[in-house]
Amino acid sequence: MRLVFAKTIFLKVKYIIIILLFVSVYIFYVTFKNNFVHNLLSTRTKQLSSVILPNIVVHLDFKGAPPKLQYLESLLPLLKSHGVNGLLLEYEDMFPYEGLLANLSAKNCYNKYELKQFIANAHRFGFEIIPLIQTFGHLEYALKLPEFMHLREVQMYPDSICPNKAASLSFIRHVLQQVVEFHKSIVPIKYIHIGCDEVYHINECQQCKKRHLSTTDLFLHHVITITKIVNDLSEKTTVLIWDDMLRHISLKEWYSIDFHQFRNIEIVYWDYESKVKVSHVNLMKYHKKFPNIWIASAFKGADGRTAIIPSEQNRLANHLSWFNFIWNYKFGGETGDTYNFKGIILTGWSRYSHMDPVCELLPTSIPSLIINLLFIKKVKEGVVYDDANHKEDVFFANYLSTDVKNSLLCNRLPSSGNDVTWSSCLFNGVELYNVLKQYIFIRTIITKGLNNDKFSSASIEYYSKLNFINMNTITDNIAWCNNSLYQLLDVEYKVSNVMKRYYKRVFILEYTGYLTFNLKNKLHNLIATLTNYKKRHIWDRGPVMFNISVLPLFS
Repeated sequence: MRLVFAKTIFLKVKYIIIILLFVSVYIFYVTFKNNFVHNLLSTRTKQLSSVILPNIVVHLDFKGAPPKLQYLESLLPLLKSHGVNGLLLEYEDMFPYEGLLANLSAKNCYNKYELKQFIANAHRFGFEIIPLIQTFGHLEYALKLPEFMHLREVQMYPDSICPNKAASLSFIRHVLQQVVEFHKSIVPIKYIHIGCDEVYHINECQQCKKRHLSTTDLFLHHVITITKIVNDLSEKTTVLIWDDMLRHISLKEWYSIDFHQFRNIEIVYWDYESKVKVSHVNLMKYHKKFPNIWIASAFKGADGRTAIIPSEQNRLANHLSWFNFIWNYKFGGETGDTYNFKGIILTGWSRYSHMDPVCELLPTSIPSLIINLLFIKKVKEGVVYDDANHKEDVFFANYLSTDVKNSLLCNRLPSSGNDVTWSSCLFNGVELYNVLKQYIFIRTIITKGLNNDKFSSASIEYYSKLNFINMNTITDNIAWCNNSLYQLLDVEYKVSNVMKRYYKRVFILEYTGYLTFNLKNKLHNLIATLTNYKKRHIWDRGPVMFNISVLPLFS
């Protein structure tokens, strides 16, 4: 008996020793792994030079969605404390033009005095102010008007200006003159951005074709002409242009171009995808011919034309991908010199173009902006992101979450990914964020409800034409529609009320109407259809396809 007991004790001790051994090995492995990864990252940090980006610029797109200047002023300390030293102001029709150009300004454009105050205050905070004036494509705000429609390259499309008309150059000169003189009366203009992206119609009109120039030559000639106009107005101002119209040019054609007139132009290479598709060949082309290259990412306005809130995960992935690309960037060759970029512009588009719907609003995009500014700050401090070993959520958790929590005054650490929420935070814009999240939830519920088995709006719309609806469902369906309509109107009111802090009434009416128009229209029509059908007490003989009301559909 004692022998059996002793064997039992021995086996238990043996198992305990084995378990302790496994635990010790596991602890040693985890510790070794963590230290190894830490040392590897530290080594990489020492081996790689930090990314040098002298200019961290935030793009404020006023295109049809102009925030109140008081709100923009309230953001200046936040932006400054997160490393921003430049603001790219895209005016479009929000600039207060005068004289012959007065009609260019929207009726809700910025007041000249208030705009001067904002620019002066931003300059006192240390921000470089860079006006952005489109001078080739994206000119709908001007070319849509009857007095300027004769300047279009193609009459059907009001986006692209004809570069070969004397009146076109006169128009651009007057636009630039008013903007440049306005800015120079407040602050020096070190940079001005002349757009020149997405020129969808070029070298198509008869006047352009008569010159027998290639599209490339025509484009470059216009850019040089506009640059000369800028330098006539402000000699020491450097011109920035988006790069996309240059990407298609072959190396053979590129090296045949005389670029000596481009010495006062700097290229801004933009890419807003989660995984940037930057061409080494294009960067080499630009590097050989232009004095400096900038890059452009997006903190909002790149997740779809109808997006309401930016995908923080996509926007962080865009920045991670960009910086992974430019770390210690070399063009190769015998020297293999590291090439640094002049700066980064974090774009924040309000619309994809003048006549597109509104996308994400600035107040609801502050978390995305802060996340990516903090990321850039970490990079400049030497933190290395390795695309092969990390994902966005891992990098966010390891390096950003605590700082984001502090910057946005959050009660708890935010998570990354598609389920991220900022409802517990206190940044200026969180109330609008919360009500728009509520709108998205209600919209989703109503949309699903309109298409479920119990209530199918498609079947009601179709079979009401055939006078063939189950009478037992009508009362419940009308009640559901009325309740859904009430929820929609309620959240519309909430959104409108909160937006007053950031926008003027005319834009609020457009935006809230845009959010709810389709669903309100569908619900009103369904209520009218069902209410009218309740009056029916007799029905025709079958088959239902022979009901007279539907015959015109098949005629």
